[in-house]
Order: sequence, then structure tokens, then C-alpha cells
Amino acid sequence: MDIAVADYEESLGGDLKGMKIGIPKEYRIEGMPVEIETLWDEGASWLMAAGAEIVEISLPHTKYALPAYYIVAPAEASSNLARYDGVRYGLRVEGDTPQALYENTRGEGFGAEVKRRVLIGTYVLSAGYYDAYYLQAQKVRTRIAQDFHDAWQTVDAILTPTTPSAAFAQGEKMDDPIAMYLNDVLTVPASMAGLPAISVPSGLSGEGLPLGLHVIGRPFDEATVFKVGQTLEDAAEFSTRPRIMAGGS
Repeated sequence: MDIAVADYEESLGGDLKGMKIGIPKEYRIEGMPVEIETLWDEGASWLMAAGAEIVEISLPHTKYALPAYYIVAPAEASSNLARYDGVRYGLRVEGDTPQALYENTRGEGFGAEVKRRVLIGTYVLSAGYYDAYYLQAQKVRTRIAQDFHDAWQTVDAILTPTTPSAAFAQGEKMDDPIAMYLNDVLTVPASMAGLPAISVPSGLSGEGLPLGLHVIGRPFDEATVFKVGQTLEDAAEFSTRPRIMAGGS
């Protein structure tokens, strides 16, 4: 049986004439910096110049995606990482009892963020909370996927910012995980719906930090995602190379 394989390299050479690109109104969140909004509008203009039509769409369950994601993802992490107990896989830190072996191995082998997610995941999967949290989050996930399904009836791809702010320093928000997780608010809906997506560096913040534009595509339609992403990349002419000041070295 022959299996057709998409020629992604060939798809990069195309343009966007006739495509419809969705702009979800729910992604214009309160408090988003003007520079993010400006880049988003500029990205839409780049796609229009390439021949695409910009269409405003609605993804009404977007606001529930982040809390649902941080129930589902830790639950899956907790379940998947249970195998790393010092007996069968990975690191082994000895202990006087099997319980001590498990505790020592997982205590030393997992970092702070992994431990946090394992604890949250174990909690939401525990008796008495599974129905209240995990199953409810899965129902939200279904609604989010349906929002995107409805959007695909009118658009070929969706354009959003990648994050609501520029990147923060490594480890800067480890003591405030909620603030850290909030930076995922614009990307987790696509993850919850199981959709292909790409972030394209497209500009710089006032502090010189990179800002990205996020392209979401239909299920298994990576070719269109690459095509739109290539158009944005070409238009942005973004470079990570530091600028050389006149008279400087």
C-alpha cells in the first residue's frame, strides 16, 4: 500500500493568493502590550499583501483553554512519569526500603517544575477529584476543538501572537508559576485541539527581545502552516544577528 507523503519543501514555494486567514477576536486579551498588537496587525497586513483575505473569527472557549490545559497536561505528566521509580527506568537512588528508593529517585531525578506538575497531576487524578477536575477539563477540551472545527468552515489558517509579552529571563518566574503559565495562554488552545502550529520570529520588543507570530492550521495540514509561516518570515526579514553600532566593534 502506497502512502502519500506531503512535499513540505515544495509547499514553502507557494504564496497565499485566495487563502482566508482567521483573526480570533478572543485573542485580543486585556493588558496585551501595544507592540504585540502592532506586530499582529502588521502580520495580517503582510499576508494581505501576499493575496490572502483576513477574516475575523470567534473561538469562544479560548478563555477556558489555559486552566483546562494545566489540569490535563500535569495529569498526563504524572501518569507518564510514574514509570521513573528507580526500578525499571532511568536514574536509581538507593534507599533502605522500596518507598525510600522511590522517594530518593524521584526527589533527585526530577526538577522543581516537573515535581510541581507531578503533584498537580496526581491530585487531579486522585479519588474524589478525577470527575471534578480531569473529566471536566476533557469536556472543555472537546469544546475548544469544536470551536476550531467551526472556524475551518470559513478560514484556511489562523494568525495570532505567540505570547502576550516578550520573553522573560530563564528562571525568572519559577517562584510565580501562575505568571509563568499565563504566557502560554495564546498557544495552548491549538495544543488542546491537537492542531499543527508554528511560531515565526517576526519582530523585536522595545527591549530588543524577539516577538513571534503564531500560525495554526487544520488537522494534518502542516503544508499550509509552513506556507503561511514562510510568507511571514520573508516579509518580516527577521534576523537574530546583533546589530553593529556605527563606530563600535
